[in-house]
Amino acid sequence: MTIEQTIEIPPNRRLVLDLPFELPVGRAKVELTVTPEKKEAVSEKKSAFGCLHKFADPVKIPEEKGAWKQAVLEKYGKN
Repeated sequence: MTIEQTIEIPPNRRLVLDLPFELPVGRAKVELTVTPEKKEAVSEKKSAFGCLHKFADPVKIPEEKGAWKQAVLEKYGKN
C-alpha cells in the first residue's frame, strides 16, 4: 500500500502521523521520503502595481498611454 501526503513541517521538526485504518495491525516497514516543495517567488509588495510587468510587450508600451481613452471613445462614442 502506498500513501502520499503533503504536510507542513513544524519548527521543532517533530511529526505525529495518524495512519489509515486500512493498514493491518502488526509490524510493517515504513518509508518516509522528504521532498521539498518548490516555492514560487512571492513578492513582499503590498500593491498589485507592476505585478504583470514580466508579461509586458516592450514594443506596445508607448501605445498604452492613450489606450484607455481610445477604448472608451470606441465603446461609447464622443460625448
